[in-house]
Amino acid sequence: MDILSTLKLVKGIFAILDLFVWARVILSWIPHNQYNEITRTVFNVTEPLLKPIRNLIPTSSLNIDISPFILLFALNMAESLALRTFVY
Repeated sequence: MDILSTLKLVKGIFAILDLFVWARVILSWIPHNQYNEITRTVFNVTEPLLKPIRNLIPTSSLNIDISPFILLFALNMAESLALRTFVY
């Protein structure tokens, strides 16, 4: 696999993870069927990533969960690091 394909793969994986996290954020704002297959998939992909962050950072007094935004920031940093690793 050449370097360009590897970079595209890495970017694609992080883009998909970003989409799942944003879907989770949107699902938290609207009523949804928790037994829907798509909803369960979104929760199954994101919960293992969000749970450790929630354990470290408690919910604010306003009951706002900021863990998805921390995860998005961490994913952005990890993507930058991964891409720099392959480029240099």
